[in-house]
Amino acid sequence: MNVCFLVAALILSFCSGSHAADPVLRIGVDAPYPPFAYTDPATGKLTGFDYDIAEAVCRKIGRQCDIQVVPFDEIIPRIVEGKLDIGVAGMARKPEREKLVLFSEKYFRSSSIFIEIPGSNVVGREGLKGKKIGVQNKTTQEDYLRETYGDVAEVVTFTGFEDIMKALIARQLDIAFIDGLPGYHYLKSEAGQGLDIAGEPVKLGSASCIVLHPSLVKERDAINQAILDLRSSGEYDTINRKYFEFNIY
Repeated sequence: MNVCFLVAALILSFCSGSHAADPVLRIGVDAPYPPFAYTDPATGKLTGFDYDIAEAVCRKIGRQCDIQVVPFDEIIPRIVEGKLDIGVAGMARKPEREKLVLFSEKYFRSSSIFIEIPGSNVVGREGLKGKKIGVQNKTTQEDYLRETYGDVAEVVTFTGFEDIMKALIARQLDIAFIDGLPGYHYLKSEAGQGLDIAGEPVKLGSASCIVLHPSLVKERDAINQAILDLRSSGEYDTINRKYFEFNIY
């Protein structure tokens, strides 16, 4: 009886220890931000490129994950507070961010674009003088606007992508500056039919990465390998083609 009790105790201890070593990873994605993360109207379920990549990475590294909707500008603060472990939301490396979180290798790359109501003609420093430019809060797009046009135009920040578009359509803004990939997707939608691209795309030179809590070095390394494995196996391309007509890597 004592031997059996001891064996049972050791088994329970081992199982408990394994569970404690690999807790569920809490992952934040920014939604609604189609085609990266949004609710599928047909199923009512969260989907999108970022969502699928997060699921695929979790499967590759053999971890259970809880994927949550978190506003873009709250992802890093929640990671710092210990309320979130990982963010899969196209974060670019910035010195101030690198002081707070770990960055994976890139998992996609994008340019940024200006979107306007046709005929507005507000491109360039002269055209933007005294104008209101909408941009998502705490993004590389906001940094670029403030550095490049902050002295001539009013930079208006929004928490969500769709809020920028609604404000532009309502003519509360003169122009919007957004990530090109969701921008092109929006222009092809019914809601975006009255809008157009202004000027040329802007390459901000930053790859989009997954961010992690500073303690998750092992997980960061595993995610980097997972991204390589997804690329080499063709699974990344399958996810890519599901949402984009061209390679975004």
